[in-house]
Amino acid sequence: MKAFFGRYSYVAVKLFLNQFAIALFGVGLAFACAGAGNNTLLIVTSVGAIVFYLFLQYAVMWEIGAKDGISATAKGQSRGLWRGFVIGLIGNAVNLLCALCILPGAWWENGFSKAFMFIGRMIQGMYMGVMAQPLMGLKFHDYAWVYFVIILPSVLLCGIAYIIGSYNLHATNILIPKNKDVKNNGRPE
Repeated sequence: MKAFFGRYSYVAVKLFLNQFAIALFGVGLAFACAGAGNNTLLIVTSVGAIVFYLFLQYAVMWEIGAKDGISATAKGQSRGLWRGFVIGLIGNAVNLLCALCILPGAWWENGFSKAFMFIGRMIQGMYMGVMAQPLMGLKFHDYAWVYFVIILPSVLLCGIAYIIGSYNLHATNILIPKNKDVKNNGRPE
């Protein structure tokens, strides 16, 4: 366990810092679109920020998976495909703690849950435009379950990207560096 945290703690922190940067970007977009009063643009920019955030998560985890896949092949060990999901969960630990602190507010009025809802909206700012949409009389960000659900895309994508990277597969050619000396740039024929 100590070796796992020693090896992957930097990656988990990097995932959270990517999230924090995109959250600031998402909050800025949401405030600009809400100020303009354009709800459609609010949703579109929020979805764009979410896709950009997930792409950054994919890029980080694909690289780690590729390194671990090469290492596992060289050493003849199992690939440990579960690692990507665990790293994604650790990278979202602050979000999960925030969601757990929001949960009591679903049964009791007021209290500290409202403060954690605000914190949750800020650290997951890329979802702000989507969470501002109404559902059954309330906005999405007023439901406690939403704060658990928005963690899932990141955790699942981290695990899948790690597996794809571990087997050196590519969902996109963007991450393959250009190399003129290698036939087909190292891509399978």
